[in-house]
Amino acid sequence: MRIRAATAGDAAAITRLHEQAFGAPDGPVIARLVSELLQHPSAQPLLSLVATEDAGISGHALFTAVRIDGKACKGFILAPLAVAPDCQRKGIGKTLLEHGCGELAARGAEFVLVLGDPNYYARADFTATHSIRAPYELRYPEAWMARELSVGALAKATGTVTCAAPLMQPQHW
Repeated sequence: MRIRAATAGDAAAITRLHEQAFGAPDGPVIARLVSELLQHPSAQPLLSLVATEDAGISGHALFTAVRIDGKACKGFILAPLAVAPDCQRKGIGKTLLEHGCGELAARGAEFVLVLGDPNYYARADFTATHSIRAPYELRYPEAWMARELSVGALAKATGTVTCAAPLMQPQHW
C-alpha cells in the first residue's frame, strides 16, 4: 500500500470508492459531497489522500479547513474517510488517518475533528472531551470527536465550528 496526495485524475475513482464504501442510500450522497468539497473554495486549505495498491485506489481521506465562531483557526475536519469494501479491516483507514494527521501537524495544524464511530476513532487518539461545538444538534453527540495535534490546542479551542459550505448542510450531521 502507498499513500499519496490525490490528483484531479483520481476524481472518478474517488467517487466510485465512496459510493461503494458507504453503499445505498448514503454512498451517492457522500460521493457528491466529496466532489463538491474538492472543488469548493471554502474547503481550502485541504488535504486529500489516497491509498493505492496494485488494483488501484483502495482508500481515501479528505481533511478540510474549519473556522471557530467565524474566525480562522488551525483546525481541520476529517470528512469523509472511506476504504473499499474488499479492503476493509486491513489497516488502510488507520494508515490514511495517521498519515493525514502527521502531514497536517507538519503544516502547523493544531487539531482534527471528526463525526464518526467513537469505538474506531478513540483508538486513534480522538476524544469527545473538548469544547468545540458542532454546527447542528447531533443525534449522537459522543461521535463528535477531536484529536489534538499540538499540545494544549483543544484547551484553547472553544466555540462553534463552521466547515466548508458543502459540509454545512444539516443532512451531513
